[in-house]
Amino acid sequence: MSSPRRIFPGYTVAGVATLATLATAPGQTFIVSQLNTEPIRDMLGISALRFNNTYALATVLAAFPLVVTGALTDRLGPRRMLAVVAIAFALGCVVMSRAQGLATLLLGFFCLRFLGQGSLALVASHSVAMWFHRRLGSISGVKIVIVFALWAFLPQLNLALMNAFGWRQTYLIFAIAIVLLVAPPALLFVRNTPEDLGLRTDNDPPDAPHGPRSGTVPPPTLEASFTLKQARRTGAYWILAVATVLPGFVGTAILFDIIPIVIEKGFAQSAAEATAANAVSVWSLTMAAIAIPAGIITDRARPSLVIVVSLLIAAAATTGILFARTPVQIAGGMIVYGLGMSLTSSCAGATVARYFGRLHHGKIRSSLTRLAVIGTGLGPVVTGLSQDQTGSYRPALWTFAALTLLAGILALALRTPSLPNEAHE
Repeated sequence: MSSPRRIFPGYTVAGVATLATLATAPGQTFIVSQLNTEPIRDMLGISALRFNNTYALATVLAAFPLVVTGALTDRLGPRRMLAVVAIAFALGCVVMSRAQGLATLLLGFFCLRFLGQGSLALVASHSVAMWFHRRLGSISGVKIVIVFALWAFLPQLNLALMNAFGWRQTYLIFAIAIVLLVAPPALLFVRNTPEDLGLRTDNDPPDAPHGPRSGTVPPPTLEASFTLKQARRTGAYWILAVATVLPGFVGTAILFDIIPIVIEKGFAQSAAEATAANAVSVWSLTMAAIAIPAGIITDRARPSLVIVVSLLIAAAATTGILFARTPVQIAGGMIVYGLGMSLTSSCAGATVARYFGRLHHGKIRSSLTRLAVIGTGLGPVVTGLSQDQTGSYRPALWTFAALTLLAGILALALRTPSLPNEAHE
């Protein structure tokens, strides 16, 4: 009789996925936005409005190839794709470090958003979903805790590197760090699926080939597996799409423009920068603190209930930021928004795998990720238009509050979809 494995390989996969998600930071808004300063814009010969619009355009364009990333992940498996995408993202950081004007800045932003914030994050999430089903919410929660806890310190580290070496050299440092942090662990420790090693998801004990067990998740052969086309025909897909898109749509807009939003409230430039930095830090720490409870709630509660409550929390938080007048109130609004965002993201991500199965998970997840990336690009456009057309960010914040409220009401209709009785498409 062979001795049992001491460590379930799924935990190792989750660890590497955590490293990969952490490594997406150079493509995330909270790091990229630190380039949005007058000296850097002057160096590039680009106005503030063009800088924002270039970032938005690059983010939207970056969303479209994500379906290719998902399809390749289904075909090649997350082990190879994590390494390949990490190396490609590192090269994207090199491209960003060489930006000289509008065209090369657009290319650099595209590389950061497509390869980092989009593809690397997508493959990391996909790899965990291949190994966990019942416990996917909890495992993803632990991953988010670690990532956001460490991300809380990255803005200060990035500023220190930029002050010491310049922003171009900082992105070269990022490139080296990404390759070392992700590629070797992925190739050494990641395996594509538990079935490759004769195991089951969640480290469940083996069954008889076709004998379902009472009270446990069905064997993989009985798992509902929707194609992307079938999933898109369900109402659940589109409700989950809204829940996937809105947190990034609203959150990216607020994070990218938080300093001018705070200035509009009557703060001086230096006070606004300090207030904004503190608000972003407490937002990140909130995301870390709530991630495990959010994962546990996701594993135990009805998805529709979790998503409804979380979106209503986000609507309340956006309204709170709208009316906030003091640093404490602004930070409080970001804390509440972090709570709603964490609950929504955790539940929506886990529910996709549970509702639609693992066989075509890469394509389905990438289609939703593409929508989410488009949302993160359009969010700053809304705040920019609000400021440009009305001279205030308040209409944008009212819009965000209304959209999250309506989405919360829509989520009441979320139900487990039924697999269509039709031939494979």
